[in-house]
Amino acid sequence: MRAWLLASLLLSLAGCWRDGLDAEAMRDPAACASCHPDHYREWSGSVHAYASDDPVFLALNRVGQRATNGGLGSLCVGCHAPTALALGLTTDGTNLDAVPRAARGVGCWACHAIDGVTAVHNGALTRSDDGVVRGGIADPVDTPAHASERSPLLDGGSLASSDACGACHDVLVGAVAVESTYREWAGSVVGPTGRAPLSCATCHMIGKDGPAAALPGMPTRRVHDHQFPGIDQPLIPWPETARLAAGIERDLQAALSARLCVTAAGGGVAAEVTLENVQAGHAFPSGVTHSRRVWVELVASAGDQVLFASGRFAPGEVVSAARDPSLWLLSSRFIGADGGTVEVPWEVAAIDSELLPPAVTVDPLDPRYYHAKARTYEVLGAPDRVELAVHVEPIGLDQLDALIAAGELDPAVRAAMPRLTLPTLTRRWDRAQGYGCVR
Repeated sequence: MRAWLLASLLLSLAGCWRDGLDAEAMRDPAACASCHPDHYREWSGSVHAYASDDPVFLALNRVGQRATNGGLGSLCVGCHAPTALALGLTTDGTNLDAVPRAARGVGCWACHAIDGVTAVHNGALTRSDDGVVRGGIADPVDTPAHASERSPLLDGGSLASSDACGACHDVLVGAVAVESTYREWAGSVVGPTGRAPLSCATCHMIGKDGPAAALPGMPTRRVHDHQFPGIDQPLIPWPETARLAAGIERDLQAALSARLCVTAAGGGVAAEVTLENVQAGHAFPSGVTHSRRVWVELVASAGDQVLFASGRFAPGEVVSAARDPSLWLLSSRFIGADGGTVEVPWEVAAIDSELLPPAVTVDPLDPRYYHAKARTYEVLGAPDRVELAVHVEPIGLDQLDALIAAGELDPAVRAAMPRLTLPTLTRRWDRAQGYGCVR
């Protein structure tokens, strides 16, 4: 009882509690900010907070609802604006610009009220409005602001927490997995049956020691970053963008490895590029892989003369295999019912992907242990150097151009799309070092 009274006094003095949080306040992330300022600031800059303000999502959802005569329903908005959907403020996401700020995006309540996972795809989560904040702390301090309890679905130390992530990070359209991050993880070496199981939060919610609430006398806990860096970044003015970009850069540094081998070949050299997914617990890229653009740039030169170039696209230029037949592009292709390429998920009948798979075994005697992918480029002439770089666009400019042409997207969004060069994968071979490999 004395602990409860002390907590009550501390919360009241701190200004983060007056009469307890009612159901409406519990669903508003701003109500969490005074007691959990670090978590709130981190979350505010995340793509979770941005999920229902993302202009690309909003444009695609509008197009999809029209194209399917509303048949798309809540498929997309169930993960991009779960609170708004739960409150009946939207049914299909076409009115999200009129939804109150407190109900937009994937807010605190959308995760910390999860009490069940009915399927690991298409947002199949159940939530409780019982006033309990579920988290990963086994012995939470009593507080009159809200009830607290540990849930394995919100504890990054439990593999069950990945099910809560997977419910939105796997998407099925019919029987086709148009997003399969959870499936990729589940079959990997860090998945539930792998040799080194790790939850999604282990990588995407980096831990640190500190109090769970910014109040005097709070015990030191293992708390976790709530910016959830992945690969996407906000494309409109948004808080904490520099911090999120730094988190993405940090996490991409060790995700892949690269090797460049140059050997003599008839009339020139053969340049073999090998890429391996060494640390991502899912394919690379992952998520909406039909929109991802990850590609290899290889340039062979003799003095000032370029003898061979592939993957060299100017800023703002569309990355396209049609313009570059030698292009090594890591992405996916949607296939329609007639066998041709389609661009939107509601028309998909199958999916064809070239991605870097995650490790599935640590046994070097298992043939699956060797999961790197390689591509050889034939270069005519005698280059004195060969240079390798790997670039990333989270969403292909060609897809944005289609939405702009349809009048659904502001061209300023295209200009904001980042192009990342993975600095740890740049390699250069020089003739002076002799034929061989650069790692």
